[in-house]
Amino acid sequence: MIVIAMVSPKVRPTNDPRLKGGPMGRIRMLPVLAVAALALAAVGCSSDDSSSGSTTTAKSGGGVTVPTDKGTQVDVTVSDTKGTDGPMTMVVSTATAPAGKVTFTMKNTGTIEHEMIVIKTDTPYDQLKVNADDKVSEDGSIGEISETPAGETKSVTLDMPAGKYALVCNIAKHYAMNMRAPFTTT
Repeated sequence: MIVIAMVSPKVRPTNDPRLKGGPMGRIRMLPVLAVAALALAAVGCSSDDSSSGSTTTAKSGGGVTVPTDKGTQVDVTVSDTKGTDGPMTMVVSTATAPAGKVTFTMKNTGTIEHEMIVIKTDTPYDQLKVNADDKVSEDGSIGEISETPAGETKSVTLDMPAGKYALVCNIAKHYAMNMRAPFTTT
């Protein structure tokens, strides 16, 4: 809490009839206005939980959400160490969000191109059938972040009804190499 004390200049009596206050002298409004402005600024910097809108995930909050215009923010990091000759990962900042707008931001920290397809499915994310071309069916896809070169970041905002989803990199062999994650909207 910040306490501000203002000392007014010495009050001097005046004989000016325009100043009604007799011995009180002039009342200076500047200090009063300054205190009011500081009080309003303090209220403007406070927060409450009644804000409307969507949410975003805070990096250091481990899934903590705060309001944003683009819905729930979900950060996705895709990576590999040696292309298809080494391990691959897809790490999602949160596995759940409220139904509605969700903004996925995918950062490719790997050495090769990756993508992220959002597939609405009741099949567990790690049990999708891999077909002859080393990919999974994209039936149920509601959107995607297309092929993203190593070192780049892309985003997409999707309107997601309540349900279960699989987030997958569907470049040949990537899904089978663990580039997948579950996601649920409620």
